[in-house]
Parts: sequence; C-alpha cells; structure tokens
Amino acid sequence: MTAYSEQTARLWMAMDIGPYWIGRDDDDPLSPAAIAREEEKSKLQISSQTVRQEELSGQVQVVSTVPERKPHEHTVLTSPESHKPKSYELKPIRRTFADPGIVEVDSELLTQAQSADWETLKKLVAQCTACKALSQSRLSTVFGTAERTAKMVIVGEAPGRDEDLQGKPFVGKSGELLENILCALGLHRGKDVAIINVLKCRPPNNRDPHDNEIAACATFLTRQLELLDPKVVVLSGRIAAHSLLKTELSTGKLRAQTHSLVINGRPVPTVVTYHPSYLLRSPTEKIAAWRDFSLAKKLLLELK
Repeated sequence: MTAYSEQTARLWMAMDIGPYWIGRDDDDPLSPAAIAREEEKSKLQISSQTVRQEELSGQVQVVSTVPERKPHEHTVLTSPESHKPKSYELKPIRRTFADPGIVEVDSELLTQAQSADWETLKKLVAQCTACKALSQSRLSTVFGTAERTAKMVIVGEAPGRDEDLQGKPFVGKSGELLENILCALGLHRGKDVAIINVLKCRPPNNRDPHDNEIAACATFLTRQLELLDPKVVVLSGRIAAHSLLKTELSTGKLRAQTHSLVINGRPVPTVVTYHPSYLLRSPTEKIAAWRDFSLAKKLLLELK
C-alpha cells in the first residue's frame, strides 16, 4: 500500500479526496488522539525555541542607539510623583453560564406546544428558556427545515456552531456531506427530507446534551414528528438514537437494521446511522452511512 505522509493525509481527507484506506496498524491522522499528539508536539517545539532564545539573550548585550527624548518645550512638568507609572490589577474576564441540567420548564408553553401547528410551534421554541445553560449561550434557536411533501425525516443531535449562527440544521461541512448523500439517492432536502434536531439550541462548546435538557425539549420534538407524519425516520448519531429508541447501545450496533418508532399511533420504520460530523473525522465509515441511507430509501419506496 502506498505510504502517505501525515501532512498529505490530513490535506486529502479534509478535501474529501482520499486516501480512502488507512492501514490496520496506522493511526487516523484526523482522529482526536492524533490531533492531540500534534498539538503536544507543537507545544514542545515552541517551548524549546523559547529556551534557546533566552540562552541567546543572556550572551548578547543589546545597546540602544536611540537618543533620549527630551520633553517638548510646551510640556507641563508636574511633581515627580505624577511620573510614576500607574499599576493596574488585571482581572480575567469570564463569561459564565448556568450549569448543564438546570431546567425550569414552562408548563403553559409546553401545553401549547402539544397542539400547535408548525409555525406556532416554531415561535414557541424561540420563546423557550427552560434550559438555562442553552438559552443563555445560544445565538438562535434551530427549529428545522421541512415542506409538506417530505416523507422522510432525519433527526440529528443538537446544533453546532454553524447551525447556531445560521439558525438552520446541518450546515457547513456536515451539511454539505449530508446533502451530497441525499442528492446521490435522488432526494432533496426540504422537499423530500425534513431535518430536525433533538435539541433546538446549541450546547455551550458543543458538549453533549444533558439528560434534563433532552427531556425538556422532547415535547417540541414529539410534536414536530406528529406534524411531519413521516413514512421513514433516520436517526443521525448516538444522541438521537439513544433519545428516541431509549437504548444505550452504540451507533455501530444499532445501524444496518430496521427499528420502529410510534408516531401518530402507527409504527414508522426507523434507521440509525452515523452523524455527518463523525464521517468527516472517520471517512472510512462513509460506505456504512451510504448503506444506511440506501436502506432508508428502500423502505420509503416500499411504503409508497
């Protein structure tokens, strides 16, 4: 097998053009462990350079040739005390948010959500401040995208940075990859496939959602699924699968089979797959995700 330098592998994977295979005993250069090693190596290099500069500074004496500046003739001279440099106490600026899991549910708002139409539900989500850590740090709520013709629903985990900025689910690199998969299957976002998330707000620093936060947002998610009334559901990622299937199994063990969700009193075929952001970090799993979406498309055609 052709050997690639780590730099080449990083570049090619980021551009999504290869290498498509990684040796059995080789580390994925884009894995969190590999990236952490690179960061540690960079820190050591910077540290060694700093030590070298300090050694050199001890050997060389720098003589300034800039003449001393004299005060301008119109300068007002005051007492010597006024020329003493002022000392300032530097305090770190910290922006603190509520601890994860602190939830104060608005019962009246959730009661309205249980029977709301799509547009009303969207407004209620924007008003929600139940999850304190999320509502304090979010830039926008990410409700979802859908049209009445959509028969497949993809449920993601929670908004990320790009989604929080734009107020739309699955944008940026993850969104591009997802749309490429859908287009290859002859499906179109919005028209054929609705996309929603378990959480409607981005968790600070993209941390995993807390169980209480998932529970607080469950009413909105349930109502969205009732209004969309899909023929097939795709659960994208571990959080979505665990939340809706009520299981602790890994995504790898849940995928490649058909599950079932009860929506509007009827069982709906459900497929579990990897989240697009995971596929960007682990490109060799793209073939597995393609098979999952192909299974979902097959189920959709069978139910027409």
